[in-house]
Amino acid sequence: DLRHLQLDFRVNKKFRTFTAVRWFGTKINNSTINTALSHVRNMFTGVTKGFRFKIRFAYAHFPISVSVENQLVEIRNFLGEKRVRRQLISDSVKVYRTDPSIVKDELVLEGNDLEEVSREAAVMHQLCLVKKKDIRKFLDGIYVQTKTNVEAEE
Repeated sequence: DLRHLQLDFRVNKKFRTFTAVRWFGTKINNSTINTALSHVRNMFTGVTKGFRFKIRFAYAHFPISVSVENQLVEIRNFLGEKRVRRQLISDSVKVYRTDPSIVKDELVLEGNDLEEVSREAAVMHQLCLVKKKDIRKFLDGIYVQTKTNVEAEE
């Protein structure tokens, strides 16, 4: 929602352009123009191409078990713990496992909203942080491998 910004938005259908204008702004206030245009550009990209995040499970000894049912992701056996980590994925994000014969230990998040898709990936990463151990040695966890569009670039 960009209503809180003091900007004038203009759409020129003839030249197919979208413009944001700020009147009498300071240097700091003018920086909101590029931020707003970046958000709008991400919205256009999300609607036309979509966003895809590929997430990999990294483990040294205890294999991480992940199950996906509808919009619920359950993470088991992280560092050998019995605790089950659950994350409810929002409806605007589609989540599925890749074929284990092609790529092992991979999860794919797809959606139209970049902020939603990246938030779900970040929450999943934060669910599996190593606590009270040397993180230089214990590298187990869930990490974002690639960030791409659903449809390939032309």
